Amino acid sequence: MSGPVVTFLVAEIAVEPGWAVGAVRRGDDVIDRDVLVDGDGHPQVPGSTLAGSLRAHLARQSAVADLDETLMGPRPPTDRDEAAKLTASRLWLLGTRFVPAPAGPPADSGPPAQQPAAAGSGLVEIVGQTAIDRQRRAAAMSKLRRSRTVAVGGTIRAYLRYDGEFDEAHLAVLAGWRPAIGRDRSTGGGRATLRTLRVGQLDLGTPDGLRTWLELDGPALVEAVVGTGRTLAGPAEVEPYLTVRLRIVDGLLVGGGKQDKAAVSRTRRGQPMVPGSAWKGVFRSRIEYILRSLHVDEPPAEVLCPAGDQCDGVERLCWVCRLFGTPGRRGLLAFRDSVIESPATADRTQVGIDRVTGGARDQLLFSSRPVVDGTLTLRIDSLDPDGRHEPVDAVGPTPGWARTALSHVLRDLDDGLIGVGSRVSRGLGGVRVVDPPIPTPLPPVLSHYTQEVTG
Repeated sequence: MSGPVVTFLVAEIAVEPGWAVGAVRRGDDVIDRDVLVDGDGHPQVPGSTLAGSLRAHLARQSAVADLDETLMGPRPPTDRDEAAKLTASRLWLLGTRFVPAPAGPPADSGPPAQQPAAAGSGLVEIVGQTAIDRQRRAAAMSKLRRSRTVAVGGTIRAYLRYDGEFDEAHLAVLAGWRPAIGRDRSTGGGRATLRTLRVGQLDLGTPDGLRTWLELDGPALVEAVVGTGRTLAGPAEVEPYLTVRLRIVDGLLVGGGKQDKAAVSRTRRGQPMVPGSAWKGVFRSRIEYILRSLHVDEPPAEVLCPAGDQCDGVERLCWVCRLFGTPGRRGLLAFRDSVIESPATADRTQVGIDRVTGGARDQLLFSSRPVVDGTLTLRIDSLDPDGRHEPVDAVGPTPGWARTALSHVLRDLDDGLIGVGSRVSRGLGGVRVVDPPIPTPLPPVLSHYTQEVTG
């Protein structure tokens, strides 16, 4: 190279539907959690979101010592007097651009139950979640939360700049990045994969290089430089921690509001689905029930939180909270959304009964439209796929007893002891395990004699 060199990089990141980068509410009292959009109302991923994920990746790897500080500057000091020693990052995240994936054909199950929000020309939807009262086993009062999320997947194109020539060892580490986008990581949100990393260098000491630098700017400059460079493939896909194929047997009705005065199941762009938050609630609740059933008295605090006293995630962290998380600390498992394949719905009508006369009460006719047939795949990911003891985005490796406990919950689902979604006590929510079959017999969750976790 004959002069100063600038390296440009373009990271092509595939993101799945249901992601959201949080934003301050825009004057809408109905929405509890908003999504960040640009001036045209399209979903946006700021560079700061990716910078945090990238720094965490660089800090975790062991191939090059202190690579996060080498590329992105020193970490913030604990002593304010040391702030004068900070230096700027040599690796710049210039910005991003989200390209939505083309919409596929809608499912044959009627129009979507959730009306898309106005922002983003239908790219953003409003979804609701509610907490469950553990004693009543029903929706808790005043716990309904509405959020805006991005209803489509697509490609996030991130533009980066590095002053100087990029070291090959550093580039190899960067190509192994597994980014995370936004919130709701443990309930299927923010799943992203680095597909390719395009790299190009611009030599400002040559006439052609200087002309390119002066005549172009923005994404056009970056694309022109990387277009003459090379392309690196991203990391291999991580296999899910657990994958199970399920079949609907009694009908599913996972809260999705009303349509034509009938309660309908939640959809995404017309396709019925079971959100990851529903799966997480079912599995956490049942594992807590199993652990409490193994003890005559209250389980030890290190196994399960005492009733009404949840772990804080810092001074105390029981087995269940370590696995599923607390309000202030992310858990170790991520439950993906499950899209229902080949769905079929049916209208069902019910009427309230007068307990005095025994006949139908006036104006209490109500109807629902559950998904009565179809198959779906439950996928659970571990948030520390490399098995590190102290990953940045989790509290430790997934314990061996977790798989056994999850299998016990799957057996209870297959036996019809528990269900998914609403109106389980009225015959809905039943699913059966199709593949792989549940092992028989299952090992115990806890060793009876030592009260220790079994692998």
